Amino acid sequence: MAQITLDVFRFDEAVDVVPHRSQVTVDVPETTTVLDALETAKAEVDGSISFRRSCRSAICGSCSMNINGTTGLACKTPCNTVMDKDGVIQVDPMPNFQPMKDLVVHMDPFWDKYTRLKPYLQPADRDEDHATERRVSPEDMKKLVDVANCVMCATCYALCPVVSVDPAFAGPAAIAYAYRFIEDVRDSKRDERIAQISEDYLWLCAHCYACSYCPKHVDPNDRIVDVKRAAIADRVMMNERGPRHALTVNRTIRQTGMLDETELILGTIGRFNVRGLLKVAPLGLRMAAKGKLPPIFLKPIPKVDEVRTIFDALEVPVA
Repeated sequence: MAQITLDVFRFDEAVDVVPHRSQVTVDVPETTTVLDALETAKAEVDGSISFRRSCRSAICGSCSMNINGTTGLACKTPCNTVMDKDGVIQVDPMPNFQPMKDLVVHMDPFWDKYTRLKPYLQPADRDEDHATERRVSPEDMKKLVDVANCVMCATCYALCPVVSVDPAFAGPAAIAYAYRFIEDVRDSKRDERIAQISEDYLWLCAHCYACSYCPKHVDPNDRIVDVKRAAIADRVMMNERGPRHALTVNRTIRQTGMLDETELILGTIGRFNVRGLLKVAPLGLRMAAKGKLPPIFLKPIPKVDEVRTIFDALEVPVA
C-alpha cells in the first residue's frame, strides 16, 4: 500500500465564482488506477468530489480528465506512472470544456459538432428492399475498424489547440467518425458528408498531432488527412481556400523542394481574386518595407529529385 495525494480541481457552477483546489490522501496500492484512487477518496474521505465514470475498463470513455497536464482515461492510468516523487497526482477537468462540477464538464459543444456530421449510415435504398443484411467485404471493413474503436471520450478534442482558439472547428473525433461513413461502401452521402465537414472548418486543422495521443489508438489526425484527400480526390469544395492551400503547398514543394510563399498566397486566394488580393496587399507592403518579401522566382534546391521521390512514394495528390 502507498499513500497517494490527489490534488483535485474543485468548482461548482451553482455556487462558486472561481475554482479552488483540495488535496485528499488515500491509502491504495501504487498500481491502482487514478479512477480507483478517486473512487476511494470519494467513498472514504470526501463524498462531494464529482467525476464521471461507468465501465472502469476503457470502453465507455466517461472518465476522461486531465492528469498531471495530460488528458486521458483515468481508468487506464496507473497511479505509479503519473504521481510525482511526493506521491501527488494533480487532477483537473478536460481543457477546451466548461467545468460543471469538479471534474465533470459540459459536453454539449462536443456532442453538437458530432451530431452535425450525421454519424449514422444513410444508404440509398431502404432496409425493406433487401432480403438479407447489406454485406461488406473484409477489405472494405479494414478501413473502418480502427475508427469504430473510438469511444467518444473527447480526449482528442480536449487536446486540440485549434478548438482552443476557434471553437467553430468540428474537432478530431467528429471528423474521424465521419470518415468512418465516408468510406463505408453502403453509404450514399459521401459528397454531402465531405461538404459538411469542410463547412465545419475541416481545413483549420494544423496537423500538430496533439490528437494522436488517443487512449484507443484511433489516431484522428490520420483520419483528418484521409478526409482532406477524399475532398481533393472527389473535387468536393475545390473552390474553397483550404483545398487550394493544401494543393499549392504540395505543388510548390514538389517543384522546388521549398515552400514558395509568393505562389502560396496567389494559389490560396486565387490569382484573379482581386478583392481577396487587395485585402492582403497591406501585409505585403509591410513585409516589403521590412525587407522580408519572399523571392518572386524560386529556384529548385540541389537534389530536388530526392524530394520528389518522397512525394511519389507517399502518392500525395497534386493538382
